[in-house]
Amino acid sequence: MDFKQQYFSIWREVWDLHKKYHNIRADDEKAWERLDQECKQLDQQYKNKSEQKFAQSLLLGVVAELERSSKDAGETGTTTTTQP
Repeated sequence: MDFKQQYFSIWREVWDLHKKYHNIRADDEKAWERLDQECKQLDQQYKNKSEQKFAQSLLLGVVAELERSSKDAGETGTTTTTQP
C-alpha cells in the first residue's frame, strides 16, 4: 500500500470510531471501555510501524473530542460538535 492509501486508511479507521461513538454519554462506562479497547486494537495494528504515531495522534484527538462533547451534552442535554 502506498503512502496516500495507508494514511487514508488510518484516517478512515479513526473516523469510523468517531462516527460509532459520536453520541457516547459521559456516564456510559461500558461504551467508554469498548472505545478504549478499540483504540488499543488500532494502536496494536500499527505497533512498531512508521504510521503508529500518526494513528495515536488521531485517536487522542478523537477521544478528546468525544469526551468534550459528552460533557457538553450532559450539561445541555444535547450533543454538540466543535465549531471553527
